[in-house]
Amino acid sequence: MSRPQHHPFRARLTSAALGLGALVALAGCSAGQVTETDTQVAAVPGGSGDAGGIGVRNATLSFPETGARYPAGSSAPLAGVLINDTGELDRLVRVSSTYARSAQVGEETTLPSRSALHAYGSEEVHAGGPEQRQVSITLQGLTQDITPGVTIPVTFEFEKAGPLTVQVPIGEDSTPRPDTGGGDSHH
Repeated sequence: MSRPQHHPFRARLTSAALGLGALVALAGCSAGQVTETDTQVAAVPGGSGDAGGIGVRNATLSFPETGARYPAGSSAPLAGVLINDTGELDRLVRVSSTYARSAQVGEETTLPSRSALHAYGSEEVHAGGPEQRQVSITLQGLTQDITPGVTIPVTFEFEKAGPLTVQVPIGEDSTPRPDTGGGDSHH
């Protein structure tokens, strides 16, 4: 008959390891609850892309002026920045989307070397000083309803760089929200 072996040191070590593991697991459960990152949003909410030294940055459809969507058949102004990082002049020749019958592009489509062209839909207020070059871009005749949270492919075609397709969402609603009377409570 064999005698049971007792290993008190091994038992205490196993208990300590299990306790430490549980403590680490529980600490991880609270991550993200009340942290500096729980309210952060992406620095650039719109679509971006690059082709042949030309870039599109922060491309968004302006938030609808009435309602919370763009109904089929309506027009949607597009905002963003077109950037030329090449050593030569390029030109925006066309904008299109499978979600729109056509796109209206303003007269200013030249993109000199190492410059930017700020795109604003025709319904947007033109902001910025005289040094800021601007173009108006509006998708017309939407083929279906477009709602916040949905992205649609928009193709920017440049004379030298060629086509660049970017996934474009509806931008943020900039209208002030009514005070809900919540005071200064924090989550």
